[in-house]
Amino acid sequence: MARILISEPHDDVRRLLERMVQRLGHEPIAVRAPSPEQLRSADVFVVEPAAPIGRVLAQAAHLIDPSLPIICASVAAAPPELAELGIVFAAVLIKPFTLGQLNVAIGEAQSERLNLHTPAG
Repeated sequence: MARILISEPHDDVRRLLERMVQRLGHEPIAVRAPSPEQLRSADVFVVEPAAPIGRVLAQAAHLIDPSLPIICASVAAAPPELAELGIVFAAVLIKPFTLGQLNVAIGEAQSERLNLHTPAG
């Protein structure tokens, strides 16, 4: 079970994401603005970067823990200015997305994190 940090500005969507993550067998941690401790303790961070606060949170997450996989769950493609800052999303989901698509995105994010922490052999 992974700890999935969720930052979504819309209450209904945030609650839906919590239920989806829980249904997939993970622990959802839904917050408007995560603390540095929450970012460091999460396995995956799901954020809506179309919202101005979402862009800032993606940047903060990247600065606090560059190995934290970030999933873009948005109404649009990831903002190009984030890529210019070196923020690469582990997966991009365009709303509305299915439970299966979220499951794949979380799996890709977890694999990315494992690959970053596995010594080259």
